[in-house]
Amino acid sequence: MAKEASVLYDDDFLEELKRREVEEEIIKKNELRKEISKQRKLEKLKLVKRLIFVSVFCGISIILMCGYVNITAERAKLAKLQNELKIQSDINKELKLQIDGKFTLSEIERIATEKYSMTHPDSSQVIYVTVDDSSSNNKVLAKKDKANYNNRIFSIINFIKKLF
Repeated sequence: MAKEASVLYDDDFLEELKRREVEEEIIKKNELRKEISKQRKLEKLKLVKRLIFVSVFCGISIILMCGYVNITAERAKLAKLQNELKIQSDINKELKLQIDGKFTLSEIERIATEKYSMTHPDSSQVIYVTVDDSSSNNKVLAKKDKANYNNRIFSIINFIKKLF
């Protein structure tokens, strides 16, 4: 009987050892699974962080590129407008030259006679003033009369220019 008990004990002991080994193996496998799960979660987290970083980087890059595209488009518009301004300024200068060339003294005289029925003064309308050369007052008065005459001519010319 002692032999049977020892065999039983050995069988029980062996079963207990096998059960413990299986439990330890299960515990090790569970720990390994947990470790693998943690590593996968860390890898997923790293992947998500990388994707977020790349997305933010790409977004900022796209925004900057759009800004540069807008700046380039506005510069092109500015260059076009400056070119148009130069062309219009040249046309304006050319038209001013045409206007200035059109209003010669003979042209002004023709317009005055045809449009406004003006005539040359006759002898009764003309007054001659003699100026004494020795007197400085008379020289000043003569210069003033000449200046008044020139001012009147310029005012008539400007009046006619304003009409056109």
